[in-house]
Amino acid sequence: ASHPQLLPRHTLFVFVERPSCCRHLSAMQWLSSALSKGPDLKASVLDAGTEIKGCKLAWKLHEGKKKDDGTSVSIFSWEYTSSNSDDDLAAARNALRRLKTLRHPHVLQFIDGTEPADPVKPGAKIWIVTEHVQVLDTYLSKEPASTNREATSWGLCCVARALKFLNDDCKLVHGNLCRSSVVVSDSGDWKLGGFELVADGSDPSSLLRRCAHLRAARVMPPEVAKGQWQYLADANHSLDTWSFGCLIHEVYNGMLARPEDLKDTTCLPKEVVPLYQLTLKGNPAQRPNGDKVLTSAFFDTAMVWINKELAGLALKSAEQKEEFFVAMTEKIDSLPDLHLRYKVLPELLKAVEFGGGGTAAIAPMLKLGQRMSAEDFGKEVVPGVVRCFGSQDRATRIGLLQNLHTFADHLSPALVEKEIFPKLASGFTDAAPVLRELSAKSLVYLVPKLSERVINSQVLRALSALLQDSEGSIRCNTTICLGKISPFLSAATREKVLLPSFTRAVNDTFPPARIAALMSLSVTLEFFSAPDIARRVLPSVAMLTIDPERQVRENALTCLHAAVKRLEEMSKKVEEDARTAGTNVVAAPTVTEGGVIGWAATAAASTLSKQMWGTMGA
Repeated sequence: ASHPQLLPRHTLFVFVERPSCCRHLSAMQWLSSALSKGPDLKASVLDAGTEIKGCKLAWKLHEGKKKDDGTSVSIFSWEYTSSNSDDDLAAARNALRRLKTLRHPHVLQFIDGTEPADPVKPGAKIWIVTEHVQVLDTYLSKEPASTNREATSWGLCCVARALKFLNDDCKLVHGNLCRSSVVVSDSGDWKLGGFELVADGSDPSSLLRRCAHLRAARVMPPEVAKGQWQYLADANHSLDTWSFGCLIHEVYNGMLARPEDLKDTTCLPKEVVPLYQLTLKGNPAQRPNGDKVLTSAFFDTAMVWINKELAGLALKSAEQKEEFFVAMTEKIDSLPDLHLRYKVLPELLKAVEFGGGGTAAIAPMLKLGQRMSAEDFGKEVVPGVVRCFGSQDRATRIGLLQNLHTFADHLSPALVEKEIFPKLASGFTDAAPVLRELSAKSLVYLVPKLSERVINSQVLRALSALLQDSEGSIRCNTTICLGKISPFLSAATREKVLLPSFTRAVNDTFPPARIAALMSLSVTLEFFSAPDIARRVLPSVAMLTIDPERQVRENALTCLHAAVKRLEEMSKKVEEDARTAGTNVVAAPTVTEGGVIGWAATAAASTLSKQMWGTMGA
């Protein structure tokens, strides 16, 4: 720059300032640091990885996280070293390419991957990003096959289905099925991986045939050891079926030490022994293909049946769906918690919200939700339930309201007030009487979580309309509801609402509504002053002691006795207060939850009350 006359014309110089964080490095160090980035993947590698045991190629399994949404993933890596052969590199590349192109529910789900360009130098790596899984050895150490029949049967069924897809649909041979080539997803589904040697069985130059050093010799059938590959031309499945039998042995007995151990069936469940013996037939042509394997009685379990039915749920009619959900509710107790949480629950939520599952799908959904912690229930079940409250399908809303008592405790006040109540409120004026009635009953569980503003402005307005409904049962249950929520009303609201509502209801033309009014009066006497009891309650109730209905008369007498007893207590209280404080103030005792519960128990003891409350019995 000090001798510009020596520079050629039109020469352009660009000066780039080295970042301050790197100014202490030399130019070459800075350039090396800038270029040495991690793999260009859709996920971040979070750890150094753990080598997968039993795998002939030194694959490592890393924990990872997707960059776009933070979802947990698994990342497999293989590093090329100077000791690796060209076949090793070809096999690792084959694993990536096969996994990328083979899509099936029981094949390890591919997300992303990279491989180095040729020429490959030592230190270069192949990366494969998949759904989050754990190796089968780790899973079995926590969930032994011998103590978990349902999960093991379903897991082996998953592998058998993956092999059927590979052998029959793709006309390929896996060639290396063993414990290290099977992984387990978070939901407990077993997934087939380890695709290094996957090839066309009839190809004489395939990796399967020429890479003997990469095959797990312990799970190879006798004909492979003898080099008799011609059997694969007539029975494409024969090699993998033998290896599947070896996998059954290893699942229940641990790593196969020698071929002679395959004769020992002591540790195998009796249901799997016939299938096991068929897979190990000496004649390759006699080994069962995928279709025959899947007909084994070993796979006749609740977990296999539920997963099979869930997979075809979209094709079922409404009647078939209802039959399935009813049967499913009785079977889910035997399924593992993780499978219910990560596999079954999402399908049920979709069926309820989008798939026309209706009320039948709600029962198993909420039943398995009861096996979850309050925190997990709130995260995974409640959001779907909240969305369902906005459904236009009456059957879905009715099912939710009928089961509200099973999950109401998991609903936060903010969620109830902002999300659920606004959607539920339309039920108060719905044309269907059953929906109006259930909406009224739901207030027993929701009002404790609502603010005074919402109660005074919306809840009481809805109750006022329902107390005058054309359906007698709705007027009856609304009266009961008002009595139950009375402890959660402010003193001013109780004074303004309770007595006018109950004294009007005692004159209802529907006998159960009159009984409901009498019962509600009995349990809310604590909220009324002595003048109100004497001047308004007693005259209204006394007229019902001569009611044509016997149950009305009996409840009227019970209410009269309670009212008189209450007046006696208040009279004594006046005298005690006068002696101790010199005042005539009557202090009304605070209502206790026991009072309401006592009434609820009394109501439940009555056949009539059971009919009024139905499934929401007190």
